[in-house]
Amino acid sequence: MTAHNPTNNRWIGLLLLCYFSGLIGIGIPAYRALFLYFTPLNLLLTLVVFYKINNNFSVRFGVFSVEAIGVATGVLFGSYSYGDTFGVKLFETPILIGVNWLFLAFSTYGTVQHFTKKAAWLILIPPVLMTLLDYIVEPVAIKLGFWTWENDIIPLQNYAMWFITSLVIHATIYQFKPKINAKISFLIIGVQVSFFGILNLLL
Repeated sequence: MTAHNPTNNRWIGLLLLCYFSGLIGIGIPAYRALFLYFTPLNLLLTLVVFYKINNNFSVRFGVFSVEAIGVATGVLFGSYSYGDTFGVKLFETPILIGVNWLFLAFSTYGTVQHFTKKAAWLILIPPVLMTLLDYIVEPVAIKLGFWTWENDIIPLQNYAMWFITSLVIHATIYQFKPKINAKISFLIIGVQVSFFGILNLLL
């Protein structure tokens, strides 16, 4: 099944509709709380659409434990804590943060894979993309209460650990040598950059 399949295109359309609606809703203060309530559903939908289009795709590895350790100790990413937007927590870390890591890691890998099959680039470039995306996300996430930083200062340590953690994740992905659909990878990265980039201007 390819990304040109009508069913896949309907999934993509649904994903775009959700992000567009979320952007409008969060951008309007009167509706912000309502649309933020559906943030966990949007994260799950993004991962479901990714896997739906990559219907023969199966890679398993753990990233949630890294986030859990980061929150519990403040050693990895810095001293921060999550709000309640993402729902159920385990060891003070929302379970859905693992979902966020998964679709971002796979999508950045799939984006770079479209241009090259060389191991060095597939392991090094996706972490750069993820770190740049985090740089765009952080100001919005703080304003919307997704998480908070000690003294309201985002430490450089956060970005360094985003890169290092992503490096390990993408090295792991490379070992499985998956063939990730480029269309959905570009789409997810594109909507993430657009969504948070526009909210940086609106909020």
